[in-house]
Amino acid sequence: MSDQSSQNVEYRGYVITPKPVQGHDDLWHDGYQIFKGGASVSSRTNTESAHSTLHAAYDSSVEFAKIEVDNLVALTG
Repeated sequence: MSDQSSQNVEYRGYVITPKPVQGHDDLWHDGYQIFKGGASVSSRTNTESAHSTLHAAYDSSVEFAKIEVDNLVALTG
């Protein structure tokens, strides 16, 4: 598996930077930062979602960020 933690994802004009964090009991929690035009527009860390692997947390972080981007796009037209 490649080191996904440094890979940004472009989605609907935004850039998602996944930032999963390791919590207690060796579980990983979702985390991400969303940028538009180089400026941060949202950031979430240490969510309630818990995963047994970094890979799963990375994928989940991207999916949650995409939902937030969809909401941002809907609000801004």
